[in-house]
Amino acid sequence: MANALHLEEISHPTALLFGGRLKARRKALKLTQVQLFERTGITPGYLSFIENGRANPTLDMMVKLSEAVDTNLCKMLCEGD
Repeated sequence: MANALHLEEISHPTALLFGGRLKARRKALKLTQVQLFERTGITPGYLSFIENGRANPTLDMMVKLSEAVDTNLCKMLCEGD
């Protein structure tokens, strides 16, 4: 389909930053995507899209995910941390 949007084409730079930090934090805590799903209700497939910068999570989702990996949204989004 020629006019279909691809998730990776619409991601915002902030979503890329958040996704990368989420993945790093999840791995540092030795959590799987399934375990993060159990904490948040966000499916492993969508978590993968978020972690790889191919989805733009809502503010509520970013807060929920940050709390699920024992940090806060500011730390996940602030540059240079």
